[in-house]
Amino acid sequence: MAKSTPADIVVWYDNSGGTPIDISQYCQSIGGVDIENLVEETHTFGDSWEENTPVGIGKLGTIEIQGLYDDAAAGPNALFGAQMPTNPNTATRTLTLEWGNNVNTVFETILVKYSRTPDRSALTKFSASLQPTGSVTENP
Repeated sequence: MAKSTPADIVVWYDNSGGTPIDISQYCQSIGGVDIENLVEETHTFGDSWEENTPVGIGKLGTIEIQGLYDDAAAGPNALFGAQMPTNPNTATRTLTLEWGNNVNTVFETILVKYSRTPDRSALTKFSASLQPTGSVTENP
């Protein structure tokens, strides 16, 4: 069993033409990848403890990506900044996270927020909030 290190992580995000772009060189942090089951409370009268039953629907929480702002042709500003605002007919974009050792998490996303944060004593940073939609593929 291999452990994943920051050097193993590769981040791919589709451009407007659907071509995956390696944006790893711009990323400094990725919020947690929280995959969860939706459940319904199913306890009844007479029960003294809460009971839950899965409803067969999974959910992936919003993904936050943060890093160094760059206005390069395939940089974060071109990929994220040009998307706002998004209309309902806009295609989703695929985010692929490679964890190393051929393990990937792949899902479609909708950009819900893009921020640029200037700082007089540091490099400008960017952050993007991506809302997953649809199924999540985990390999292997």
